[in-house]
Amino acid sequence: MAQSPLRVALERLTPHLRGTRRADIAPDLLAGLAIAALAVPQAVAYALVAGLPPAMGLAAAGLPALLASLFGSSRFMVTGPTNPTALLLGVSVVAPALARGEDPIAAALAVGLVAGVLLIGLGALGYGRASRFLSDSVICGFNIGVGLLIALRYLPLLAGVEPAPHNGSPLVPNVYWSLQDALRALASADPRSLAVGLAVPVLLLASRRAGPRFPAALFALGAVAVAAHALGWASGGAALPHIRALALGLPTLHLPGSFDPSLIVPPALALALLVTVQAMASARALEPAHGPALDADRELFSQGVANVSAALVGAQCTSGSLTRSLTSRLAGARTRLASVTAGTLVVLCLPVLAPVLERVPLAALGGLIVLTGFASISSTQIRRAASTPGDAAVLVVTLAVTLWLDLVPAVYAGLLLSLALLVRRAGRLQMVELAQSGQRRLREVPIDARTGTTAAVLLHLEGDLNFAVAPELSDRLKEIAARGPEVLILRLKRARHLDATVLEVLRRLAAELASRNAQLVLCGLSEPLRALLARTELGAVVGPDALLPTGGRLFEGLERALDLARERLRPRPEAEIFRFETDDDWQYEI
Repeated sequence: MAQSPLRVALERLTPHLRGTRRADIAPDLLAGLAIAALAVPQAVAYALVAGLPPAMGLAAAGLPALLASLFGSSRFMVTGPTNPTALLLGVSVVAPALARGEDPIAAALAVGLVAGVLLIGLGALGYGRASRFLSDSVICGFNIGVGLLIALRYLPLLAGVEPAPHNGSPLVPNVYWSLQDALRALASADPRSLAVGLAVPVLLLASRRAGPRFPAALFALGAVAVAAHALGWASGGAALPHIRALALGLPTLHLPGSFDPSLIVPPALALALLVTVQAMASARALEPAHGPALDADRELFSQGVANVSAALVGAQCTSGSLTRSLTSRLAGARTRLASVTAGTLVVLCLPVLAPVLERVPLAALGGLIVLTGFASISSTQIRRAASTPGDAAVLVVTLAVTLWLDLVPAVYAGLLLSLALLVRRAGRLQMVELAQSGQRRLREVPIDARTGTTAAVLLHLEGDLNFAVAPELSDRLKEIAARGPEVLILRLKRARHLDATVLEVLRRLAAELASRNAQLVLCGLSEPLRALLARTELGAVVGPDALLPTGGRLFEGLERALDLARERLRPRPEAEIFRFETDDDWQYEI
């Protein structure tokens, strides 16, 4: 008995760790330790980027990360607070809430909750494939912009000074204020703060050779904290600023006092879109070519569950982290048990880690944040994402919007740019002429002034034939038909998605040809398409004999179309019927 679609969907979205074998447990547990060692310092850093208490960042690396792994499909995806989501939260939610005199924590939790519900709905309804509508160029431009903003915005932390929000003019880019604050803070910085802040990235870079399982970030922060204490920089009246107290009492979810959907929904939509892009890009980048396919709907659903749970336990919003996911894979993780282990370890170790992290100088955390900001700028990614002039233009525009405006408009601008790029490419007509080049041989030639000057002309169309290409298709076919061919054959073997607009273009062409005793022939039709066309006005004009299916043999439909033209144009010789091109080039052999 067949299961109902609802039951199938529910079973598909339930949490599980199927696929974990006994031999995977030890490698996954070790990889989980490496992930947790990286997640803890990053979680504190990203809470600072968001302008939220450090405990909210640590909490986001615990239960939400664990649940996302159970509900997800990627073997290596690790969820938790990330640089882009933290910056969006800080700039577009926390700072405006403070300016309005509202509770920024309540606003952040409300935005995370709404974004999580949206993601759960999108995943459950099967909209995971919508993540494909953001191009690599947009993602790369946004990542570069976010990396630069974070690095410049938090350079003052190297001087032990937290960045202050600005109410600048929209005519001046946001990055200007960040650069101005950074230069002013560094110019008057305590040399001890600079030494502490710069020591962290130096230690992190130096410890790369130790391998992915080495807790480099924890080691760097711990070593700097011990050194600062030994030098007497951690106590007394001249002590360096430290991380704020990591109180483990987390805030509870409640809507802001003056709840206004217009202040919550736009950043929540932007956050849901950003989480979708970041999570899917990370998952696709890490999955090997040979292995289980990613379930995009399940990934969206898992990110929604993570963000809803984060809001309910008082943690900041989460997303898939490429850095920690890459650490998972390099550390030898085999299944999702590794990220489940990492989330569990963070939850269990919070009481022990909190008092230790409070002793870390603020400048040391600033060094970690600045390094992660610059690390998100990849020359390899830029080269790949800007491989064509159009992609390069999209990358530059996305980068400019990210650096100039708020992150919410930048996310929306990226989506619009991706859709514009998609429409531009989808609106290109792919049509060539097939010319004879020997006995039972055809070769593709571009449409030119000779196309349509022979008694029979054979055109091959590929790709989407929808309303976007209909005007160009109409103009091209009218131009070719005006040259007087008696038989015009359209091969639609590789064409897809014919819509009503294109069918009307073809009907008018068929009617115009019939009015002067010429004929339109459509070949290479799938059986469903042939049956559909037979029921339309186009089918009535051309007649059933001119709707030729693909057939059981390769090129069978094309051969029948050529034979139909020969029969109609008999007794003219072959050289007077078809176009001949004898240049040595790629050919069809039929």
